Amino acid sequence: MKKALYLPLMLASIVLLFLAGTFLAGQWLPGVRIDLTQNGLYRLSPGTLAVINRLNEPVEWRFYHSRSEAAQYPAIRSYATRVRELLRAYEKQSGGRIRLIEIDPAPFSQAEDEALAAGLHSLPTDTGEQIFFGLVARNSVDDSAVIDLFDQADEARLEYDLTRLISDIDRPERPRLAVLSGLPLEPSSGAPNRFIADLNAAYDLQWIERDFDAIPDAAALLIIHPGRLSEGQLYLIDQFALRRGRVLLFIDPMAHLALRPGLDGLPPVDAHRASDLPQLLANWGVAWDSQTVAMDRTLGLPVEIIDTDGRARRRAYPLWFSIGSAQVDGEDLATSTLDRGINFGSPGALEFLPDSGFDVTPLLTTSPDGALVDADIAAGAPSPDDLLRDYEPQHQPVILGARLRGETGTAFPDGPPAGDVMFSPAEHLARSQVPLDLTVIADIDWLDDSFYLRSDPAAGDMIVADNLALAMNLVDMAAGDPALIGLRSRAPSARPMTRVDTLRAEAEARYVEIQDRLEAEIEVAETRLQELLGSGQASGLADPGARAGRDEAMALRQQILATRAHLREVERDFRHDIDALNASLQFWTIGVPPALVVLLGLAGTLVRRRRSAR
Repeated sequence: MKKALYLPLMLASIVLLFLAGTFLAGQWLPGVRIDLTQNGLYRLSPGTLAVINRLNEPVEWRFYHSRSEAAQYPAIRSYATRVRELLRAYEKQSGGRIRLIEIDPAPFSQAEDEALAAGLHSLPTDTGEQIFFGLVARNSVDDSAVIDLFDQADEARLEYDLTRLISDIDRPERPRLAVLSGLPLEPSSGAPNRFIADLNAAYDLQWIERDFDAIPDAAALLIIHPGRLSEGQLYLIDQFALRRGRVLLFIDPMAHLALRPGLDGLPPVDAHRASDLPQLLANWGVAWDSQTVAMDRTLGLPVEIIDTDGRARRRAYPLWFSIGSAQVDGEDLATSTLDRGINFGSPGALEFLPDSGFDVTPLLTTSPDGALVDADIAAGAPSPDDLLRDYEPQHQPVILGARLRGETGTAFPDGPPAGDVMFSPAEHLARSQVPLDLTVIADIDWLDDSFYLRSDPAAGDMIVADNLALAMNLVDMAAGDPALIGLRSRAPSARPMTRVDTLRAEAEARYVEIQDRLEAEIEVAETRLQELLGSGQASGLADPGARAGRDEAMALRQQILATRAHLREVERDFRHDIDALNASLQFWTIGVPPALVVLLGLAGTLVRRRRSAR
């Protein structure tokens, strides 16, 4: 064979082998998929596999995506690819039980009418057209469930939303959850809350009135910052716990959410700063002090503080802090997948009575640098300096949330209490019929939207912490489908350039520090110059003896001009540093790899020629 034909024939053979291999793999291995992404973007969780495997009847997924319209928007197009591939992973795994149909609804078409009738929302475009990006699921008896719009800001919840869609359509009715709260959280109260909205979408919520004399039959009982309860109402909770065994309790020694001013600028008349269930908590082995607040100077969230000189600074605030993976139990199903932190505001501290008989699992804690402070001090909105002045670390983590499991007896061993509520002694339970599964969280402010949602006028609400994921996980374990646990905190597909972001942040920090110093110098000089001008000392008509004032004014003007020039120079240097960083990245990521390939090719050619010359 001629040497001139060797390279073209080799390349042609490689192309033919690749095409043949691709064709044979498509024919013989259609269901085989290998996910090599760092975060396993297309690898389904065990809970998802369990839900898919128990499907009793086929499910049809209609994926409405305005592909032609979305092609003009790279962010939507990229996320649509992510969603489409994950949907196909579900279809492949189901073995035919899930059938995926992709529909591109053209304007004024029947497909667009079907999308609107199903309840899908559309995104408006600059041209006035609509982009549909949602999913409709139906089974053989026409039960349906809908994801009205895939939002990239909620990508961490994508697998959960898809799996819950299957779970909802496969079960005959939503589980019932009884909710008791001293806060105006009902959807009809006019105070929107993302957690309650998600609960309402997934469960049949049974709201318990504050003057209740019965607890409705439900899969679990959720108690959020209860007000003052009568002995008869405490007895009802006690008996529910013994009968059903599933209780979620969120209490707080310093509830900012309860004291939030209303439309009249005042907190609610019946607001309570702290919550407590003393008789029940003691019976359940929980030592609770409603006058003690936990804080953590190591994990404090940044807040803006106005100093005595009027300047604003960002400081870590010990009473508001964010716990990370090191402070979260890695084994419990409700917390093992959380990786974005959980934000708390003035939470309480949990302790547990010895020999209570319960298996206690601390779910959430502070760092070992956590400390305690009196609730009256926390209520006075102390500054970070005030809190740090008398800060005494516990040298061990303070428990903020825990799960208790075990058998228990009633908190009312003498039977139902006497009072206005009539009880039947024959129905009194002295021991639990099922093991008690109690989850206690020593805070309620973490359920407030502001603690985990960041509003962006352009991108909308973005989830920045796992508060909502944890709350929904806890409810799912108590009342919902246990298979849904662990599906919410999926890592996003976006791969940020963390090294670049770090370098940029460092450059910005240096620039801001210098900028603040120069601007402060300019402000001081301008203030002094205005004083001289106002007093007439800088005037050329002033007494000859006031020459010192004129000289100082001239010097101040020169100083201001020089400082402003320095400030402009710093700004140019900052832009130059960022441009240099971008140029360096382009060189190493775009220029170097092709150059290396060319150099390797040339080196290989030289080696072959030398061998041929021998």
